Amino acid sequence: MIEHLLGTGTLTLAIDHHEGDGTDEALFRIAERQNPKRAFLFVSTVLGRHIPVSAARHRAALDQLAEKLLEPLGSGPVLVMSYAETAVGLGLGVFDGLCRKRPHLAAGYLPTTRLCPEGVSPWLNTREEHSHAAEHMVLPPRAGVLPDTEDVTLVLVDDETTTGNTFKGLVGALHQAGIAVSKIVLVTLTDWSDGGCITTIKQALPGVSVSALALLSGRYAWSPAPGSQARSLPPACAAVCPPWAPDPSAAFGVPRSGLSAAAMASDRLAWAAYIDRHLCPLLVPQSRVLVIGTGEHVWHPFLAAEQLERHGHAASFISTTRSPVLPGPVIRQQITFPDHYGIGISMYLNNVDPGEWDEMIVFTETGLSGVPDALTSALGRCWVVDGNQQVHLVREGAIS
Repeated sequence: MIEHLLGTGTLTLAIDHHEGDGTDEALFRIAERQNPKRAFLFVSTVLGRHIPVSAARHRAALDQLAEKLLEPLGSGPVLVMSYAETAVGLGLGVFDGLCRKRPHLAAGYLPTTRLCPEGVSPWLNTREEHSHAAEHMVLPPRAGVLPDTEDVTLVLVDDETTTGNTFKGLVGALHQAGIAVSKIVLVTLTDWSDGGCITTIKQALPGVSVSALALLSGRYAWSPAPGSQARSLPPACAAVCPPWAPDPSAAFGVPRSGLSAAAMASDRLAWAAYIDRHLCPLLVPQSRVLVIGTGEHVWHPFLAAEQLERHGHAASFISTTRSPVLPGPVIRQQITFPDHYGIGISMYLNNVDPGEWDEMIVFTETGLSGVPDALTSALGRCWVVDGNQQVHLVREGAIS
C-alpha cells in the first residue's frame, strides 16, 4: 500500500499489475487539483498533458496498449472512441497503432469534444461527473467511421478509470442512439477500479462481453482530512479572443467527426511531409525541441514531435489544459492564461521551463488570437503554427 498525503486528505493506493519501467511513478504521479468533486489527480508521465514526454516514450506507451488490444479484439469491425480533452491524443494513438498492426481491419475512430462547429447539433451528449468540465458532446460521424454491421467491438480509451461511470455514460448514449455492439474493451493507462469498470458496464448492458486492459491496475481509497474544505473550481476569467468554433473541413485539425483507418494513414503521411518542408528547415540541427499542443489539439503536435525526433532532434511534447491542477511537487511550474477559444476560462501549461529548451513550437487550431499574450510572454522566443499551418516566430512578445 502506498499513501499520498495531500492537503485535503490521504490517497491510498495498492498496485496489482504494472507494465512500466519498475515503479509506480514511471507511469504516474499524484497531484492535487482545484475541484470539489475530486481532490486528487493521477498525473501521467507518458501522456504529455501535465509533464513533457519524449515522443519515443509516448509512442512506446501507445504501442503497448495497441498490442495488448489485439487479442480481445478478434477480427470483426472496430470503433475506437476516447474522451476530450485529456484522452483525444491517447485514443488516436491507440487507433493509429491498431491500424498499423492490423492494416486490413475495418476500424473507425470518434472522440468526444467540448467544442462544436457552428450550425452543427451534437449526435450524442454524455457526462464525466467528476470532471471540472462535465459535459461532453459527440459530433455526427462522417462517412466511413461507423462500421455498417451490428457485430462491432467498441473500444473506449481514457487516461485512467476509477469507477467506470464515465465509460458507462458514453455506452448508454450510444445504446440509446441505436448503436449495437457485441463486445466492449476498456483501455486505460491506469485502472484503479479493481474490476469495477467491467461490472459497471455489464450492469448497464447485460449480455455484452466486456473486458479491460491497462498498463497499470490496482485499487485506491480516499480519506478526507478531518475539517478539510473542498476546493471550489477556479472562477471564470475575461475572454481575450473572439469566440471560436472548429471547422470540420480544416486540414490537420482535431478529427471531431471521426477518422477511418484509410484517412488516418493518408493524414499521417501528409503531416510528416508538412513538417519536413515547413518546420525542419527552421530549426538548428539536433536541438532540444518542445512541441506544445493546445486543448484537444494534441495528435498532430505529437506527430510533429515524432517527426522531428526522426530528424535527430531531442523532441518532447506537452499540451495546454483546462484541468485546474495545483502547483506543488508534481506541478513545479505553471503558466496560467485565458483560453484559446474565447470561452472565458483559465487554461494552464505545466512543467515548462523555457530555459530547458532550444526551440519551442506551439500548435493551435485557431488563429493567432487563440495564443494569448500571457502564454507567449511566459515562453519568450517560440514558434507558433496556426490553424492554417502558417508558421510565425514570436520574440519579445511580438509575432512575425
